[in-house]
Amino acid sequence: MTVSRSAPAGTPGLAAETEPFTAAMRDGVLWVSWNRSTSVTDEDARALVRRADAVCPGLCPPMLVQLNGMVSLSRCALQTFATELNIAAMAIVGPSAVDETLAEFFIQVHEPPYPTSHFTSTDEARTWLTEHPHAP
Repeated sequence: MTVSRSAPAGTPGLAAETEPFTAAMRDGVLWVSWNRSTSVTDEDARALVRRADAVCPGLCPPMLVQLNGMVSLSRCALQTFATELNIAAMAIVGPSAVDETLAEFFIQVHEPPYPTSHFTSTDEARTWLTEHPHAP
């Protein structure tokens, strides 16, 4: 599925112009890719929760998140991800030490209720999500 930033708001599986990410289901996994060098705000987090609910209503899929050089996340954004995402597990992908630090902070401080792990490659993340299924 091709994802476009110019899709109208509310189109499942596609990002609206103002959203700093794309989201789509691929082989049973909800893939989220943040725009390069994004600073995630509280509203961005709420937009992702809404998008996830629109892309996979009623489902509780695992989520693969590509950070793409993310610069920062607000504390409220992290709390929103930990408490409002309806997902079975989250694989956070980012090759840098900053990416790993962001992931570990999220896991340790916000204690999401779903299994969460950091990976340096999408292949590792996809394997973790699909070969070790996580019950909702």
